[in-house]
Amino acid sequence: MSAEHLISDEETRHIAEGFLGVSPWLGDVEWVDDIVIGPNAEYLAGFDGKFPANAKLREGQKWSWRVSFSDPAGTKKTLSHETVLKGLSDIVYGDHAGAEGFRYMRIKQWFAEPPKDRRTIKLSASDDSSICQRALYGKIVFSTGESEGLFGRKLDFFEDQRSGEGPPLTDPTSD
Repeated sequence: MSAEHLISDEETRHIAEGFLGVSPWLGDVEWVDDIVIGPNAEYLAGFDGKFPANAKLREGQKWSWRVSFSDPAGTKKTLSHETVLKGLSDIVYGDHAGAEGFRYMRIKQWFAEPPKDRRTIKLSASDDSSICQRALYGKIVFSTGESEGLFGRKLDFFEDQRSGEGPPLTDPTSD
């Protein structure tokens, strides 16, 4: 795959923001926008772990982001460009069968789009959440409650009974 197809920091940050937006159960959210990533980037950080604004970046290094938060168990978790890429890779290159594989088709298509097109297409909040949960937990641990179905509506097998057409449903235990 060519370097021009790489997923940008902006794209991974948008995925992380989407995940946090549908995750009210996460607490103590803290964004850090001035970290350096790449080979030996940790050597640029000061004793306090922060990167100086005038740091001289070497080949392969660049400025990036990181977000930390606590999950409901109180465990501190961190997402970064690399972490989101790991979750994305698990989905795109992993072997997922059945409903799980069907759920990931949208993400796989987004990934396969040419970069110019991919950057204008937005993943759903459910897709963002799936990517980040795969990165953090290796599986989906909670549903985002997205109500969209196959054709833009929630799938409801009992829709005909809810439509209000026909006789109203009665309670068989009432007289």
